[in-house]
Amino acid sequence: MALSLAPRHFVTKMEENVKRVDDRLNDYIKDSNENNIHDIRTAIRRLDASFTSLPKKMRRKTKIRKYVTTSKQLFKVNSQVRDYDIIFEKLQKYSSEPIYGKLTGSLNRKRKTKLASARKTALSLRDLPVPRVMENQIPAKQLETRFNKVVLRLRQRIEQDLPVVLTNTNKIEVLHELRKTCKKIRYLLEQVSHQNGVNKREIHAIITELEDIQDILGSIHDNDTMIAYVKKLGHPNEVTNVLHDEISERNKKYEDFIQFCKGSDTRHNFLHQITLLT
Repeated sequence: MALSLAPRHFVTKMEENVKRVDDRLNDYIKDSNENNIHDIRTAIRRLDASFTSLPKKMRRKTKIRKYVTTSKQLFKVNSQVRDYDIIFEKLQKYSSEPIYGKLTGSLNRKRKTKLASARKTALSLRDLPVPRVMENQIPAKQLETRFNKVVLRLRQRIEQDLPVVLTNTNKIEVLHELRKTCKKIRYLLEQVSHQNGVNKREIHAIITELEDIQDILGSIHDNDTMIAYVKKLGHPNEVTNVLHDEISERNKKYEDFIQFCKGSDTRHNFLHQITLLT
């Protein structure tokens, strides 16, 4: 499937993505709750997809690069805050047990420290000038070449990592990278999904597949986050049931993941959809 990203359409999408970050950044600074953490993270991912699509000359411009780099720093710290929130949520099931208070007390302190760091980064991002790109600054051929190069690289990464995790449930880091790659390619494809001259049906079908697999892998990642946290604790006997529950839940979700990827119809399974790109 040949993919083309027109400068006019690209500029419109990038302006939308920059504005989304700016709007959600203000919401996040006012109230750094779980919803606003989620919203600023997704906004930053979409902005990064636009930035990654730019030709090299534009990516090197100081104003654009600094804004995106700072936004990604905010994303990274908020990822750690989100991990604490996941653990909090999972621990709620064990709130009647003695260990609960001790664990949540420690988590609260760690979350507070990370959130303070994240808010400091958010304030520095808000102080930066909002970047803009003009259509006449972006050569159409360079934009198309760059966009397809990035999509191809991500597609090849999925083709490389997917067989590994389908045959080995313990490849946690590879699975985590696969999840991130799926998100990156999804946000890239969103840039062309409403553009004239592309097969919208095929693009939307692939985006839907990517969203579905993201949900599955995201849920497994939540289990892995909790499992890693529990294993680091110095109270093995008190948290044995927590660890057992999380591992059992993860194993079931992993089976769902394998079935989803293989599919009953080879023409419509996940890997086949991905190979249609570029």
